Amino acid sequence: MLGRLLCACSALALVACAGLPGAGPEPAESAALASALDTLGRDPAAGEAELHEFLRRWPQSPLASDARLQLGELALARGELDVADDHFEAVLLAPRDRTQQDRARLGAARVALRRGDPRAAERLLAPVRVSRLDAEDRYQAHRALADSAPDEVTRLRRLAALRALDEAPDAEALVDVEIDRVISGMDPRDLERAAEQLGSEIPAARVWLRRAELALEAGDADSADRYLERARSLPDAPGYAGRMELDRERPEAREEWLSDSEALPTFSELRDVPLPAMDAAEGVLGVALPLSGPLAEFGEETLQGILLATGAFEAEGPRMRVVIRDTRGRPDGAAEAVRDLAERDVSAIVGPLAAAECEAAAVAAEGAGVPLLTLTAREEIATNRAHVLRLRTMPREEVEALVGYAMDEAGADAFAILYPNDAYGRGLRDLFWDAVERRGGEIVGVARYEPDATDFAGPIRSLLGYDMLSAAEKAAIARREGMLQRARRLPAEKAAALRAEARRMTGPDGAPLPPVVDFDALFIPESHEKVVLIAPQLAFHEAVGMRLLGPSAWHHPDLVPIGRHHVNGALFTAQFFAESELASVREFGARYRETYAQEPEAFAAQGYDAAALVLAQLAEGHRSREDLRQGLLEVRGFPGVTGVLSMRADGNARKRPFLLAVERGEVIQVEGPR
Repeated sequence: MLGRLLCACSALALVACAGLPGAGPEPAESAALASALDTLGRDPAAGEAELHEFLRRWPQSPLASDARLQLGELALARGELDVADDHFEAVLLAPRDRTQQDRARLGAARVALRRGDPRAAERLLAPVRVSRLDAEDRYQAHRALADSAPDEVTRLRRLAALRALDEAPDAEALVDVEIDRVISGMDPRDLERAAEQLGSEIPAARVWLRRAELALEAGDADSADRYLERARSLPDAPGYAGRMELDRERPEAREEWLSDSEALPTFSELRDVPLPAMDAAEGVLGVALPLSGPLAEFGEETLQGILLATGAFEAEGPRMRVVIRDTRGRPDGAAEAVRDLAERDVSAIVGPLAAAECEAAAVAAEGAGVPLLTLTAREEIATNRAHVLRLRTMPREEVEALVGYAMDEAGADAFAILYPNDAYGRGLRDLFWDAVERRGGEIVGVARYEPDATDFAGPIRSLLGYDMLSAAEKAAIARREGMLQRARRLPAEKAAALRAEARRMTGPDGAPLPPVVDFDALFIPESHEKVVLIAPQLAFHEAVGMRLLGPSAWHHPDLVPIGRHHVNGALFTAQFFAESELASVREFGARYRETYAQEPEAFAAQGYDAAALVLAQLAEGHRSREDLRQGLLEVRGFPGVTGVLSMRADGNARKRPFLLAVERGEVIQVEGPR
């Protein structure tokens, strides 16, 4: 914004009022506003004070609207929404230049969006002549139109218009991240509507590609081929042509992935294997992490692990020089950080964390030809990108480890799933279901609940067979519950006899009455906070005798103290286990405690592993970026502190996550299937 103001400043005195009805501004007014704008570029606080003084002296000046527009932008940038709104409304109430009116409407729409009111923003933007705005305002208008879209099809069309602007070519990759996110959440009908509206414009090819993916998932290969042909006939962003070919091969690639995952060394085999020697490593390591913003805590923790690996705190001095850039937790910040690091002769870059900033960083790294080790679980990040690697454990790997142990080691073959009805719960439900059936197991019960639920009686009772009961069965259950109520008022011996009689009751046809626990294990894709609420309710409804299974989100110090005996026997994954007997984990933990005087957490371990991978390659003499990249792709059976790791040619790490179990109130590591 300030750059635009300074460019316009020198000509303001001559042309500020051109085309306005009535008399132009006095020379003193033009000079005062020009001075305020010039000061604003050097000293924002002083410049803002001069703008307020201008309005105090000349409230009816033809230039008053210009001053108010700048004050509104400054207030909006600070988050002072009421103040910004007042300035923009004042311009709208002073009918002068139509362009000023359009800019004021745009400002007011941006305020409405910040307040979470996209409908109001849409109404404000409707009369704006976007094509007549200057370049910066035109970009802001298209951005606001996309953010205020009433549905995903409209949003996609407006993002396409935003992407096509010449004013912001550097933002193109960031808009692509948004476009991918919108497309991935659309159903088949909306995808076809969007493709029709986009015609031959980018990203129509991506829309048809997603339609092909859904057809493949549904087992409709013929339709998938038709949609892929449509995609191939259209122009698209760089990097997507390869995806069209890879997508058709997805089923075969999936089986290859499973084979590779099972071939990983076990923890037992690597128990006493230390990390590779890194002392001889020389070079410069780039780091792009969110060190400010909402993800700062995780970025700082990751950085601590990276610095530990590079020997930054060792008495003899660091092994490596580390150049650190803050992504601010934003895609544009991540892309900027990677571009800057790539120009500083770094051997490789570690980071960022979140999916959106990783996508933007990946685009920048691929363009610069620098190896980027991303810390995301999103597999697509490395697709068709030679210089991008993805290291974090994927949900699929967690599920495979859980199901493999439950069936091969614990003897389970019948499973149930209790899941939250959100994207996370549905995604893990599908992965778990596929893994069970692929190994020859059976899913015998599935129930869901709303993500904000605290009472799980309904879905639990559904799993236990209380749904679809006949009237006679309901009457039998009522008699049984009456017997159990009476038992509470009887002496212990008589109460026990009455409870035993009640539990032997059957339905009219001799079939067992609910609760019927006909599954060996129950998978709950949830956080530890919800599991400690669900587990006691399972016991209350007599859902006992099966093993609880969960993802790494269960791994938390509060799981056992709060869940108590209700979580005994539970099995779950972990991306890092500080108490592991692996030599690499013991070494890492000891150094971390000595250096930081605190216990290591998963993000620190993840950063340590990423840096260690790079240092190990440098220590072996892979000094050029291309040699280092090739060396990383050849890593096999790496004894990482976040699990056993091998790299694949597509840039994706395959990891064996830690498997943990609760035994006698303690969390222990168990070995997974081979």
